[in-house]
Amino acid sequence: MRCFRVALYLLILLSVLASPVAAGSRPPYTTWALGPGGRLYLTQDAYVPVAEIDLPLSGPEDLFITSEGVLYVADAGNGRVVQLGKDFTITATYGEGILTSPTGIFVDEEGTIYVADAGSKTVVILNRDGSLEAQFGRPTNPLFGRDNPFLPRKIAVDARGNLYVVSEGSTNGLVMLSRKGDFMGYFGANPAVMSLQMMLQRIFLTREQLAQFIRNEAASPSNLAIDSESMVFTVTAGTARQRSIRRFTVAGRNIFPEVHGSTSFRDIHVSDGGLVTAVDAEGQIYEYALKGMLLFVFGGKDQADQRLGTLRNPTGIARHGDRLYVLDKDKNGLVVYQSTRFARLVHEGVRRYVEGFYTQAQPYFEEVLQYNGSFIMAYQAIADAYFKEGDYVRALRYYRYAEDRRGYSEAFWELRNAVLQRYLTSALLLFLSLTVARSAVRRLDRRRGLLEPVRRWWSAAQRSRLVADFLFLFRFIRHPADSFYYIKEKERGSLRFALLLYFWVVVVRVASLYLTGFVFNPYADPSRIRAEVEVIYVLALILLWNSANYLVSTISDGEGRLRDVIIGSAYALFPYALFALPLALLSNLMSLNEIFLYTFSRNLILAWTALMLFVMVREIHNYSFSETFRNVLKTLFTMAVMVLTAYILYVLFYQLFDFVTALFRELQLRS
Repeated sequence: MRCFRVALYLLILLSVLASPVAAGSRPPYTTWALGPGGRLYLTQDAYVPVAEIDLPLSGPEDLFITSEGVLYVADAGNGRVVQLGKDFTITATYGEGILTSPTGIFVDEEGTIYVADAGSKTVVILNRDGSLEAQFGRPTNPLFGRDNPFLPRKIAVDARGNLYVVSEGSTNGLVMLSRKGDFMGYFGANPAVMSLQMMLQRIFLTREQLAQFIRNEAASPSNLAIDSESMVFTVTAGTARQRSIRRFTVAGRNIFPEVHGSTSFRDIHVSDGGLVTAVDAEGQIYEYALKGMLLFVFGGKDQADQRLGTLRNPTGIARHGDRLYVLDKDKNGLVVYQSTRFARLVHEGVRRYVEGFYTQAQPYFEEVLQYNGSFIMAYQAIADAYFKEGDYVRALRYYRYAEDRRGYSEAFWELRNAVLQRYLTSALLLFLSLTVARSAVRRLDRRRGLLEPVRRWWSAAQRSRLVADFLFLFRFIRHPADSFYYIKEKERGSLRFALLLYFWVVVVRVASLYLTGFVFNPYADPSRIRAEVEVIYVLALILLWNSANYLVSTISDGEGRLRDVIIGSAYALFPYALFALPLALLSNLMSLNEIFLYTFSRNLILAWTALMLFVMVREIHNYSFSETFRNVLKTLFTMAVMVLTAYILYVLFYQLFDFVTALFRELQLRS
């Protein structure tokens, strides 16, 4: 019996070792998903490569797949369009003898084939049987522009039969044509980006000088796709990652949000299920929901190791069902990816979420979180489901996990209204009771001296220097100019209390970061707050201001001593120390509807503090208004010079340390 068990265990072990799953079935790339803080985190595999098909093609440029799953490939090197069967064999060819170098292809529901033929600089329309229906080149309409080039690279057609053509070098956007080739206008142009250097050049340079620089023009779209609602998507290489994908309304307005993207997108595909997929030159595949939420990033560059799933020069991408097809120009073939169960769960949830069925999507995303607890879109979808159900408490929690401040604000608004309706009457009665009690205590105090022990204790406490300095703060707020005079004459204030004030400012700065409401807090996750860094920043600013102002004032006939500058600056920071923390606490009771109130209060505190510093410089150093203004500017400039000098010294000493370390290691090796 024992021998039988041993033999059985050995058999199971051998079967596991011989299993293809254990034989290196992991993809040769990692998969990333959007997580907290807007950063990408490793996640489970969303797609696994299942096949790489070599095709009898030459430099294929584009790929199109119909709703029935029929693949069409623009075989640029052979001047034709090929149709592939289910076994990826060529079942039909189109355009031989007509096409020169097709680079873009689109097939409508009737089987009509639209081709952007870059070789002949024309657009070719082929019937279902392959016969030529139309071929036209550069539009003759004056509105097209006399000097605008027409080099069609990619093409798409909407439900009305309008053609959208990516013309290489066209900075006006997509060229919109009718089926007969009539020019209908430009569509979906990218905005031109104006840098600060360009702005200064336009201000100070003449027209002749500006003509010598490269003109500030918008980038031309690289590729396009059209969804089931005839909305146009474009990708643009060479632009900022966040704006590399655009989705245009009929009016030509972009409604796709800024997302994690790529600067080298090659192609984009939009499925009927609301999945937007794009591939870039580095072999990375990006998948988004229709509303712009990033789902997955995966793929990798083929480093000549011929690993299944890596790409060398991708030029097209398409989806059918649970499979992705990527066309690789250098490999002359297709790489096929199959979605995993994890990805299918996400896709099912996304499909219901995009259609507005939040409650139905919730179970899918709850299961997704069992796979990946940092999948940010799952929290977003679950929060929306709870909000729709009226469960605002849970919605708040999940909106916070999703770092969705707007959704959190709306849920908080609803919850706050419910709390006010329930407890407002009780709160008013409590306030009235406290008012009556206060009046009664004041009457008893006038008749029987009820608070006389408290007053005696307070009079004795005021004899303390620290308490007197603290009470002087409130007089300082009402009469800052006179208060700085008392500080200068050593009648008020002390270095010890000034250090306490600086400590107070540091504590308020750090505490306000933790206590500011989620809606207004720059840190969605308090664990990402680096308190030690904030302390260093505040102390560095205080040290720089005091030292720079004293140094500038000593050479600008300033009368203030270093002691006066330190104490005066500490008192000038009192408005921030007094009001910043209460504002942070009150922000927890506000929604985005009160954002003006919050930002106005915050800016008022900062402006008040800046004004106090200005008055301090004027009174401590006995300056006129113009002298004070110049002194403050010189102080800020000196602070900047100090920071720059410290940075240069840091770099030099770091290089010196690195050199000495390398020299010491070299001596150790030689010895």
